[in-house]
Amino acid sequence: MKSSTAHKLILVLALTGMFTTSRAQATVQTYIDIGENNVSEGTFIKNACQVDYGFNRFILAAATQFDIKGNTAHVFSGLHLSASRLLQIKTFPIEIKGYYILNRFSELMHETDWGAKLNTRKLPHFLFETGINFRTYAINSNARNDYQVDKTNSKLHENFNLIYRISAYLKPYPNQWNLALSVTNTDHFLVNQPTNPIFNLQGLYRIQPRLLLYFESWYESAGVFNISTNYFGYYFRTGIQWKLDKS
Repeated sequence: MKSSTAHKLILVLALTGMFTTSRAQATVQTYIDIGENNVSEGTFIKNACQVDYGFNRFILAAATQFDIKGNTAHVFSGLHLSASRLLQIKTFPIEIKGYYILNRFSELMHETDWGAKLNTRKLPHFLFETGINFRTYAINSNARNDYQVDKTNSKLHENFNLIYRISAYLKPYPNQWNLALSVTNTDHFLVNQPTNPIFNLQGLYRIQPRLLLYFESWYESAGVFNISTNYFGYYFRTGIQWKLDKS
């Protein structure tokens, strides 16, 4: 499977929404991550910005990530593109999403992920999400030249990886303020193996109807279904989300 399939999936979802009339709404958010892990060589600091554009029951999103402090020379370190569609099957609300991720985690290699997932908030205190992910590790061109690696042997593919998220909220969603505890193997620019979960504690506070502040703490493990589970890393996130006026 090629990553171009992800682009086709996003395009199909986009065209589905474009042929409907609606009032559009844009949402912008930015956040900062501070943390460390077993391979970060000290503290890392990352900043990300995201724009969502919603119309009718369709949402397009684009996000970029920048390394403020890290163990590589990269400044631009990540890209996330997605398209989703909100569906209502009788009384069952579902969001289906196609996505593409670029993660420039190393000066020697980069990672691309694409896939599809769906989630539901049928229960007011819970979010359930599941999907499949296709990952490719690729050696960068400079590294291929330096280490004389043939281009045909420079990629490693992982197909049909399970992705998941279960979130439990203290108050019904949405609310002016809330607390949530989640277990997942994905983040905006990260997709782990199913056996490497990430635990997330999140606090939300809506200052105004269109302005949301949030704070999150994340703990990454190196695997929970192994005989020994090794600590891998943690990071803290604080951010703000602003819904723009409808056009």
